[in-house]
Amino acid sequence: MEHVRHNSRAAGRLMARRASNARAEGLPRRVLGLLAEPLDPGLVSERGARDGRLLQYIEGWAAINQANRIFGHDGWGGEVVGEVIYRPMSLADPATDTPLAVGMYTAAVRVTVRGCPARSDAGCGFVASDTPEAHEAAYKGAVTDALKRALRHFGDQFGNGLYDRRNVIDAVSPAAPASDARLEEMRRKVLKLSERLGVEEIDARSWAEERYHRPLDELGEQPLADAIRSLAEQLNARNGRTAKRGGNRKAA
Repeated sequence: MEHVRHNSRAAGRLMARRASNARAEGLPRRVLGLLAEPLDPGLVSERGARDGRLLQYIEGWAAINQANRIFGHDGWGGEVVGEVIYRPMSLADPATDTPLAVGMYTAAVRVTVRGCPARSDAGCGFVASDTPEAHEAAYKGAVTDALKRALRHFGDQFGNGLYDRRNVIDAVSPAAPASDARLEEMRRKVLKLSERLGVEEIDARSWAEERYHRPLDELGEQPLADAIRSLAEQLNARNGRTAKRGGNRKAA
């Protein structure tokens, strides 16, 4: 009987260890709670597409900061899988024949988080010109893009909700002349981005006229798309500096 009781206690301890290990294999409740929160709008960057659309995304440094905050500095890691591959190519703007890229790097990154299976994805970086600096930037861009895409598997905290499949469809669809309603929407974007930069409407209109030599209300699709890209880049630069200063204050 004593032997049976001893075996029963041993079996109980074994079951308890198995249950503990099973719990350890899942993400902690604290992490699950953080992943379920909405993405901080302050982490969202914007850039203008060639057709004037305003695309939202998160920067590589923001994704890494999010992973450190949610999973812990020692709770996750990323590694390049295989080789980073370069492919020469010739990409030009179909509207102006302006060269856009001479090549492309592709990379795959695996992200491992303690408590769950690894996540992997691929990314790319375009080489704007055939210089060492451009190749280095594209190489790093491909790895960063793959890292961000792998982290997207963990949900909206890594910008997964910002991606819209319709953007991909629009990007490969044949270009059509912009309608009056579309042009008016683009002009509103110019004024809205200027407002977010702290520029009043009258000054924004003066800036547009000085830059493009025509009043804002007379600008066509290409100059409006260029204005949106320019203002979005300024806004991203300002927001990036603010976010990094905030992070430094917290670290201090």
